[in-house]
Amino acid sequence: MVLRAVDDPTNRLTTVSALRTPLLACGDDDLLRFRAERGGHLSYLADQPASVPADDPVLAGLGYLRSLYDQHHWLAPSELLDRVARDRRAFELGFGEGRPRDVWRRLRFVIDQARAWHDAVGGNVRQYLAWVSRQTAEGARVAEAVLPESDDDAVRVMTVHAAKGLEFPIAVLSGMSTVPRAWPAPAQVVFPPGGGVGYSFGQDVATEEYRAWVPIDEQMSLHERARLLYVACTRAQDHLVVSLHRKQRKNEPEPAKRTNAELLVDGMGDVLAGLVDGAASEGSAAVHQAVAGPPAALPPFAVWEAELAAALASASVPRVVAATALTDEGTSDVEAEPGPGLDKWPRDLDLPPWLKGRYGTSVDRAVHGVLQTVDLATGAGLEAAVAAQCEAEAVQERQETVQQLAVSALGSPSVREAARCPHWREVYVCTPVGGRLLEGYIDLLYRGNDGLVVVDHKTASTSDAASLDSRVAAYRNQGASYALAVAGATGEPVMRVTFLFLTPAGAFERDMADLDEVVAHVRDLVASGQEVLTTGT
Repeated sequence: MVLRAVDDPTNRLTTVSALRTPLLACGDDDLLRFRAERGGHLSYLADQPASVPADDPVLAGLGYLRSLYDQHHWLAPSELLDRVARDRRAFELGFGEGRPRDVWRRLRFVIDQARAWHDAVGGNVRQYLAWVSRQTAEGARVAEAVLPESDDDAVRVMTVHAAKGLEFPIAVLSGMSTVPRAWPAPAQVVFPPGGGVGYSFGQDVATEEYRAWVPIDEQMSLHERARLLYVACTRAQDHLVVSLHRKQRKNEPEPAKRTNAELLVDGMGDVLAGLVDGAASEGSAAVHQAVAGPPAALPPFAVWEAELAAALASASVPRVVAATALTDEGTSDVEAEPGPGLDKWPRDLDLPPWLKGRYGTSVDRAVHGVLQTVDLATGAGLEAAVAAQCEAEAVQERQETVQQLAVSALGSPSVREAARCPHWREVYVCTPVGGRLLEGYIDLLYRGNDGLVVVDHKTASTSDAASLDSRVAAYRNQGASYALAVAGATGEPVMRVTFLFLTPAGAFERDMADLDEVVAHVRDLVASGQEVLTTGT
């Protein structure tokens, strides 16, 4: 992506994509601040306005792209890739992954492939990027293997070609007794070095030029086999293990038809007698016999069945549990909405940032979106935020309802108190609980005089006190999950969890009772993998 941005400075999409990679590490907040607040532009070929400070991360990223652009006409694609990997510490970033060696070997593989491509084609960066795009087509495969790191504790199986340039403490050569065979085509055309053209049709029909060329080709093939055998044998640093097993032939075969074992024996001469036979014991010609012991007795069926049941039970427990999965949300919107996706359950989290953490109905998500962006103290930008969120949720006809609910939320005691204190909105929290992860999105979190307070917005169709109390009972596990996750992530206890119900009649607040007791209950449920749904009425 960085090379695509360097190749085409007019494509703003590739520029932004390159800036957002871990190599340049510009977040969406950095890009928004650079464009909206500081008046910068995304062309790295032009000067930036004076309003952009020198320490702006986007400015630094654009400057680095400009430095690559100035050199990309003079550097091969592999040299550019190597420079980016080293300048931007791509190999060090591998420690952020579970297996850094996998990152390292893939990086080296990409750079080596670019080097091989340039040696074969000699093209520029744009041609290399076009070749890379073709590799993503269905059916395209790279022949070379991606090898582990040299210090990885693993046995590597590879061809002689793939082993070129590598060394290993122990190398074992296989396929030494294979007899070389030729599979001629029904018709062959050759161009001898001396000129002319030779033809062959089957075994009996061939031109003089072809017959004269065959011995030369066989000799060249023999030389190539010898070179490959030399490469294979010199890969070992400490120990080389080869099999010299060979048939006893009545007549000595021609050199081109000898196996690799026979070629090695002929090439070693008197050295062969001084080699150690791996099959003989020390000081004796006896051969070690591998004696296989009796197989271990199978465990009783009941034991195996119990182990299987335990393994299945452990595998069936999700490693991550969402706070909203602990509660039956019931009907959350102020009016019933037909159609799919109206239940407030966790959806696929591979969503745009403005949708993450919102699992309610369309109106409910629109209200949450407005409260996420509008000024809590003054309500500035309310109408624009309502229009934008309703359009995003495709409920333009419900703008009046969304605005009414948002206004009632801004006038509630908890939101007014949060506006005067340090506060955070749409906060993602995650903490380990008993070998699992408990996660969730908190609508509003603020630090009051007594400590941290969690506020969860809920849209409701009625303001009846009994109905709201019933819904609070249904949300107890969810609220306690938020308190548990915040305390685990920040190290600060949550003093209060408040449910803010937004209804057509206004905003109504309900605080959770017995918070510590419910938090302990949720901790036990998540740790045991037996969380249950609390059904509201």
